[in-house]
Amino acid sequence: LNDTNPRSLIVRLCDVLSSLRIHGVVFEDDSGSPAVAQILDFLSAQTSVPIVGVNGGAAVVLTPKEKGSTFLQLGSSTEQQLQVIFEVLEEYDWTSFAVVTTLFPGHEDFVDYVEVLTDSSFIGWEHRGVLTLNLTDDPEGTRLRRQLRELSAQIRLLYCSREEAEAVFRAAREAGLAGPGYVWFVVGSNLGGSEELPQD
Repeated sequence: LNDTNPRSLIVRLCDVLSSLRIHGVVFEDDSGSPAVAQILDFLSAQTSVPIVGVNGGAAVVLTPKEKGSTFLQLGSSTEQQLQVIFEVLEEYDWTSFAVVTTLFPGHEDFVDYVEVLTDSSFIGWEHRGVLTLNLTDDPEGTRLRRQLRELSAQIRLLYCSREEAEAVFRAAREAGLAGPGYVWFVVGSNLGGSEELPQD
């Protein structure tokens, strides 16, 4: 399905459900829109077909659910994403890093889990600090660029929303911190979904 607008999504899924003998649906999209999850929840409640949302808008946490819905949402947790990132850091011997977060919900848990991973490891991690950004009162990004320059680590773990990531990377490019020599790992629950690719 290439079009996730509500009408097209409902019509296409209803066509599939009515033309095939289906016991369940696994749905993945790259829209990042919570409306997709609401539509899937509604369709599951109306058709009694179990639907599993695994990525994008289909995996955006939805509460409350429609009565009678058997819609299940799966997505990798922040902890799972960090475990994979730390395996990559270990593999490449990138033991020195800094943490950058916005005020996006869950940022404190993210920082706590980074500390758990580094404190409980036999690897000699060099945690160069945490930078928490407040993007709402810096519309031009002047302070953001200055704060990003003050971090000395070339490896940066960023926790934020997709919209915030775009602002942070724009400032990082302008500050010369997004080219060769810098590695950014972005962690978050709703980062997928755009046909526009980042420049760096």
